[in-house]
Amino acid sequence: MNYKVKERILKNLLIEITKKYDYMINEYKSKKDIEEYRLYFDYLTGLLNRDGFKRSLIELSKLSALEDKSIAVITLDLDNFKIINTSYGYEIGDLFLKDIGKLLKNIGKPNWTVARIGGDEFGLAIYGIKYNEILFEVERIKSKIENFKFKIGDTFLNTTVSVGVSIYTPDSDVDIMKVFNKAEVGIFQSKSKGKNIATFSSEEIQEKLRDLEEKKNMIVYAINNSDAVKVYIQPIVSINGMDIIGGELLLRIEYKGNIYTATEFIESSVFFGLLPKLEMIQLHKFLSSKKLEKLRDKYIFINRHLKGRQLKDIKSLIDELSYHKRELSNINFVIEITENSFVENFSHLKDIVNYAKEKNILFAIDDFGAGFASFGYVSKLPVDIIKIDGSIINECISDKNHQAIIKAISLLSKELEIKTVAEFIDNPEKYEQCSLYKIDYGQGFYFNKPLELDEFLKLL
Repeated sequence: MNYKVKERILKNLLIEITKKYDYMINEYKSKKDIEEYRLYFDYLTGLLNRDGFKRSLIELSKLSALEDKSIAVITLDLDNFKIINTSYGYEIGDLFLKDIGKLLKNIGKPNWTVARIGGDEFGLAIYGIKYNEILFEVERIKSKIENFKFKIGDTFLNTTVSVGVSIYTPDSDVDIMKVFNKAEVGIFQSKSKGKNIATFSSEEIQEKLRDLEEKKNMIVYAINNSDAVKVYIQPIVSINGMDIIGGELLLRIEYKGNIYTATEFIESSVFFGLLPKLEMIQLHKFLSSKKLEKLRDKYIFINRHLKGRQLKDIKSLIDELSYHKRELSNINFVIEITENSFVENFSHLKDIVNYAKEKNILFAIDDFGAGFASFGYVSKLPVDIIKIDGSIINECISDKNHQAIIKAISLLSKELEIKTVAEFIDNPEKYEQCSLYKIDYGQGFYFNKPLELDEFLKLL
């Protein structure tokens, strides 16, 4: 046989053998993948199943030991799900579960592991979460599920969820499986307390939740009884002339004979999503006052939290203030946001700040110098006012580094034609330092405490 013919035959044979080998390998891999999927994934939702979740927890605990990070293990049990199954059938129940699985997957973040670990039970592992974030994430999950609506014909089905939470830390003697078990025990405790409740294995976190719930009662009372929402203003004065140029609007609640400052309920109001309602009630009470003629040409600072708030809400606020200034009061309204919010939302703020400019509303950065922003950020947006962080002012008497920071902020602000306000001025020494470094305005107990609107107006 010709050598070239032999070579061609052998080459073709080798190609056929290679194809068969590749086919066998791929078939083996496919079977292995299918087998693994059946072992570790839920057929209905496509999420990890109980065994897959356990395997993932073990892997996360190994990573946790290397990186020294905590893991929140959260178990969720849908309340009264049996009613959906018995009333509408198992097919509808399955679709409901499938959509809940999608919801959890959609609201999750890259550090989340989501699983269906039982009939109507789901598991979450949040890797690297900080203690102060756990409560907020749990409340967000509960809220998302509670607001979920499943449409069937003309009817909408919904549910609440009972939650168990346990925290794994790499320095603990308790292994990750025991942490998982504690989270599941938390579900039964939540059910026994009346459902739609979260139970934490950590007493510290449980105590924090109780405190937030207590404050929530006060906030809900104030929302339902607007007279309990008080309008307070702390004067802001000119450092040079000591004349009042305006003030900052501050939230206060009157409850059971006591006046509560914002620091006592702000965390709870943010946690339960109630802060915008409080702010709206207070602002409308202020704007509807019949005595605002004394505030003509004065500056009124209104602090707003941008986190979780849609940009259109801020634009609506700008529209409302612009109308009031133009048609009614001629007050110089200043919207202030914290330095942290400024940096987190920087990419979206250009439109907001420019829109405020168009509407003749001023913009300020609160808590400047706390460590998040720099003049590199500020120089890119037409900010009108910087409020220097109180922690810097507190240390300005004896600490040369803080004195240097104040001096630098003052010099650079003047170069950028930005006004400066020093907060927390509560004694003559701090006032003198701020005067020395040519800060424009001051705010603090040295000048005056926060006052009810009527009392504040008497000062003008």
